[in-house]
Amino acid sequence: MKLVLIRHGNTFAAGDKVVWVGARSDLPLVEKGKEQAEAVGKALADGDLTPSAIYCGPLKRTVETADIAMKTAGWTDIRVTISDALREIDYGLWEARSNDDIRKDHGDDAIDGWQKNSIWPEGFGWSPDPATILANWNAMIAEIESAHGPDATAIIVTSNGILRVVSPHYGVAASQAKVGTGSMCLIEGGKVRIWNAKDLKG
Repeated sequence: MKLVLIRHGNTFAAGDKVVWVGARSDLPLVEKGKEQAEAVGKALADGDLTPSAIYCGPLKRTVETADIAMKTAGWTDIRVTISDALREIDYGLWEARSNDDIRKDHGDDAIDGWQKNSIWPEGFGWSPDPATILANWNAMIAEIESAHGPDATAIIVTSNGILRVVSPHYGVAASQAKVGTGSMCLIEGGKVRIWNAKDLKG
């Protein structure tokens, strides 16, 4: 199976206060995010792909990214499946707070551990737990394979937190797991070919 993993576009514009947006923060794309989604669509169209399935998370930022990218790529005849397995993590006490706010109240260790090495911070109410996220992910992949076969090509639009959690499953180093907004990853046969790139040329 070939998986193209995409992080949604920007939800903050220049000058906005940037805060943690998780499962309870259903923000739409800003103009820059829409431009990123268009760029993703152009890269997909140039990537010599024929998608069997297109999946995205249920929040506005992932739905809009998928919609814009698929229209730009010319894949309007393929139905987008919205999957709760791709819903962003609920960041608990950190939700809707800035990095500075979190550091002021909780110190540097937990936030640095996550941002630098994808270490799950305990005691802050994040949910679901990593094991559940990975189980939901694997169930979704099995669903795609059952419906479309082992040689399917699936486009998956989700959020950075989900990608960080599932990345070790594909052998990505924790320090390299972060995916930028509007960036893509390519996995073939369970192996990473491209991670966190703006195109699929590799």
